Amino acid sequence: MRRVAIVLGAAAVAAVLVLLLARNGSTPSAEPTAPVAVRAGFDQRIAQFGDPVTSRVVVTLDRNAVRPDTLRIASDVAPFTPLAAATTTHTTNGAFETITVEQPLACLSSACLGRKLTLPRVHAVVESRAGGNATATTAWRAPTFRSRVDAKDLARSTPRFAVDTTPPAPSYRVSPATAETVLQIVAALAAAGAAALLALLLLGRRRRATAGVDELTRALRLVREAEERPAPDRRRALGLLARLLHGELGANANDLAWSAPAPAPPDVDALVARVEEERTA
Repeated sequence: MRRVAIVLGAAAVAAVLVLLLARNGSTPSAEPTAPVAVRAGFDQRIAQFGDPVTSRVVVTLDRNAVRPDTLRIASDVAPFTPLAAATTTHTTNGAFETITVEQPLACLSSACLGRKLTLPRVHAVVESRAGGNATATTAWRAPTFRSRVDAKDLARSTPRFAVDTTPPAPSYRVSPATAETVLQIVAALAAAGAAALLALLLLGRRRRATAGVDELTRALRLVREAEERPAPDRRRALGLLARLLHGELGANANDLAWSAPAPAPPDVDALVARVEEERTA
């Protein structure tokens, strides 16, 4: 019984001590000691290059000392790239108002790597109810970014690829050597054909020129023979000669062939002489 009494007495003393400590102890106050206070940081302390992070600026105002609607926050997050618009929330607790500005960001430039990232300080300015401005400033607690490429990756002479980068061996429906031979044969045949066509063209022109000369000689011979024949024979011979001649001689031969009266042998002989003179000129 004596031991039980001692235990109960000790428990009572401990309870009294706890109550005294709870009543007299001082707990840290979350309320700011200035009209305006500001904090700035990120949701991550360490991130990889290109990872999304969220910046957060928290401003606490004493509504009795300042005008919350005049608050201006200057925060520069360069070289970060914004991923979306910033969001602002307001929380009121008695005389104090907390404004939180959050924005998703990503650091996509080389400035995030190779050195400590330093951002401009954050400034909060608000009008004081007593006149003038109340200000607060703080430094960013910027995260540390790590490269996605480690030293082992940089040490490799040949980078790794997810797929085989060696191009496949070329394949042909017709081998290049065969195609070259066929094309050479076709080119040779085409050249031979062009030469043959040119030769035929020149030969045809020569034959036509020779035929024209032979026809004119024959027509002149027929006209001379017709001088001793009846007038209709002379007209037909002169008509044939007129078709083979050109220019003035052809017109004269045509007029003489169909003149009235019938062409006389002297006139026919004079025309033939003029034609032969033109041929030999």
